[in-house]
Amino acid sequence: MTMRLTLPLFAVLMSLTLSACGFKLRGLYDVPEVLRQVHLVTESTPSQIEPELRSALEVNRISLTESGRYQLEILSERHTRRIATLTGNADAAEYELRSEIRFRVLDRQHDNAVVMPERRIMNERVYRNERDNITASGSQEILIRQQMLQDLAQQVVRQYLRVNTAQ
Repeated sequence: MTMRLTLPLFAVLMSLTLSACGFKLRGLYDVPEVLRQVHLVTESTPSQIEPELRSALEVNRISLTESGRYQLEILSERHTRRIATLTGNADAAEYELRSEIRFRVLDRQHDNAVVMPERRIMNERVYRNERDNITASGSQEILIRQQMLQDLAQQVVRQYLRVNTAQ
């Protein structure tokens, strides 16, 4: 009898503990009502960051709409890969991946006034090149690049949420 009550009681107690300490899933933020709609504009076509950014905005219940007060402009994005270290045979031992995004936020209700001037965020990672397993290295690069784009999208969302809405 006590075993049947212990498990549900434990689950309720853990739920209360987690909610009381302010626990939230990664990437979820408190979004002011005025920032819940945004018009997203990307300059580069095709944009690698746009799908991740759309997803990060939607997860935080920020609607992408043409009529939003604020306009989030992705001014440029650059993704590079370079050799970080070489082996004794002059083969690539490690590669460095780098992604850079430039963006700004405009207030469309005030004649496109710049409410967040141009910002640049960057992310870089180094990974080991497995000469004996080229397929694994290629898959690893794709996975790392995807994680980098997700991180950049989260950074853009956090910056967007810092817009001064007092105007």
